[in-house]
Order: sequence, then structure tokens, then C-alpha cells
Amino acid sequence: MKRGLIIFCYALVIAIVWLNRTGLLQWVKTGEAPLPLIVLLVVGLACVPIIPFSAVIGTMGYVYGPLLGALLSLLGAWLAGMIMYGLFRYGFRERGRALLRCYKLTERWTAMVERHPFQSVLLARLMPIVPQTAVNVYAAVAAIPFLHYASASFLGKVPAMLIFAFIGDRISADWQSLLLVAGVYVLFLLLVYGSYRIWQAKAAS
Repeated sequence: MKRGLIIFCYALVIAIVWLNRTGLLQWVKTGEAPLPLIVLLVVGLACVPIIPFSAVIGTMGYVYGPLLGALLSLLGAWLAGMIMYGLFRYGFRERGRALLRCYKLTERWTAMVERHPFQSVLLARLMPIVPQTAVNVYAAVAAIPFLHYASASFLGKVPAMLIFAFIGDRISADWQSLLLVAGVYVLFLLLVYGSYRIWQAKAAS
């Protein structure tokens, strides 16, 4: 009974956010909504993976500026990740295992997570090519310690939040600054990937 109620409430929130996504984003753009309510809205949008979250971050940056926009996006996305972690760890673990079959998780990655849970989650959050839903579900199913998961998720989300919020803030400004930011972000991702390969090589030796 309790599990069915949780599923119903979660599905209801997703349905409301999805059906009203255009109006909600337009409402955010007016800048009139209270900030706590904005954070709750971002949580709802982050829980709906079919909505490009980069567009949400950009909207936050456009309305509230790069720093506050990034902070609101970070808090909302982080809280959404914590909610999904709790749901799949304590309520829907079998459903989580079934969902993970949709993603290609190598044995090497699984072994790395078991040995270095904090570093693995941090790396997955830093790399935009890693599906964030898979990170949430895998962390819950693999029973990664909550403090490791929460802290690594928070830190790993910071760079992307700042970048996309800055892009949203400067979207109507000069394109040179946007290219510069995009270039810096690409270099940062290359550095992260290079660090991962070095770490992987050391772990294998």
C-alpha cells in the first residue's frame, strides 16, 4: 500500500511537470516566482529525464544571472538526485536493476565503483556523456554510501551548472564570449577524461 502510494505521487508529479512544462518555464522567465518555489520546480524538472536539463539551467542563468542561476539549478538537481537515490534504494531496487539493463555498464566500471565509490560518482557527474539517471539508479542499487554519493554528486555537478548558467546569461550577448566559455569547458572535459585514463591505468597496474 505504501509503495503504491509513493509510485502514484511520483508519477503524478512527473505528469504535472510534463504537461505544464512550457508554461512553467515561461513563468520562471518572468522572474516573479519565490526562490524556494523555483528550487522545487527545478527538482521536478530534474526528475523528468525527457526534459533537457541544460535548457533549464540556461533559463535559470538568463533570469537570475550566472551565479544565482547556477546555484538554483545545482540545489534542484542535487535534491532530485537524492530523491531518486532514496526511491531506488529503499523502494524500487528490483525496478532499478531492470532499468540498469538499458545502460551498458562494464565490469571494469562496476569494479571501480566498488573500490572507489566517491571518485567514481564524481567522475560520472563531471562527464556529460554519462546518463545521470543511470548514475542515480546505479548508486542506489549498488548501495553506495549516502555521504559519498551526496558529496560527490554535489561537487561533480558544479562545473556544468556554472557553464550552462553563464551561457544562458550571455545568450543574447556577443558570441565570442560564448565560444570562449565553450572552449574552456571542452578543455576541462579533456582534462577530466585524461585524469580518468591515468587513474584507470594506475588501478590496473
